Amino acid sequence: MFGYCYHGSVDEAFIVATQAGPQPRAGNVGAPVDPRETTRVVEFNDPVALERELSHGDVAAVLMEPALTNIGIVLPEAGYLEAVRALTRRHGTLLINDETHTFSAGPGGCTAAWGLEPDLVTIGKAIAGGIPAGAYGLTAELAERILADPAADIEDTGGVGGTLAGNALSAAAMRATLGEVLTDQAFDDMIAVATRFTAGVRSVLDSRHLPWTIVQLGARAEYRFCPEPPRTGGQSEAAADAELDEYLHLYMINRGILMTPFHNMALMCPATTNADADAHTAVFAAAADEMLGAPTRGGGLH
Repeated sequence: MFGYCYHGSVDEAFIVATQAGPQPRAGNVGAPVDPRETTRVVEFNDPVALERELSHGDVAAVLMEPALTNIGIVLPEAGYLEAVRALTRRHGTLLINDETHTFSAGPGGCTAAWGLEPDLVTIGKAIAGGIPAGAYGLTAELAERILADPAADIEDTGGVGGTLAGNALSAAAMRATLGEVLTDQAFDDMIAVATRFTAGVRSVLDSRHLPWTIVQLGARAEYRFCPEPPRTGGQSEAAADAELDEYLHLYMINRGILMTPFHNMALMCPATTNADADAHTAVFAAAADEMLGAPTRGGGLH
């Protein structure tokens, strides 16, 4: 795993790399097993650390987002994802791309947009417009390995099963979403609006000399309270500021802009317009001006 990754409520995912070694993520009170017993963890964008952990020879799979998304947006550095693929192949470790959030990069997520070659891809309920659903895909080679095992529990107790397996509503929702909503044209439009949103925020940061940054991943963009885009989950966590988050969220919602209830992330949908992006820019600029006009307790803006 990678520190501050997002994989839903998978217990083993709530582990972070710290100077004191791997630690359960703060707030992780429900895991039945200490994740340090089942999981190795490294920082994103650190291929040396990944090779060190894979060299133990006991890692079955590397589960990763092609870009971190739940601690701000942390993009991969040039060559990093290629290094991850090379290292996992060298050590006989499966590579799983979780596109639940990075689906914003395009109709095929980062895997298609960036030409990645994982062994498995998984995606969450966005594929069905929010209706409970999910999907995964795997290479033909891996499928053959699984199907060749007569003891493999493909369905029922330990495999794919349960109330929602093959659920008619979920299947219909996925078909409608993929065929009518999350189309190539829709993604082109959403990404264009997100690019306008990003440019608007950056213009405010530059003109006000605010030491913040904004990062875009397809139709998704998020600003962070640090002068350079974080390159690891730990760096992005260190840039968090609960008081600034609360101030900006309240300032925005009181003026008709509803941001996500965590961080400062905006995700464009097919109905989002350039006018919406411009409205956010105007309110964001007003918030920045008010902050800069009032001294903080520390004597300046941090």
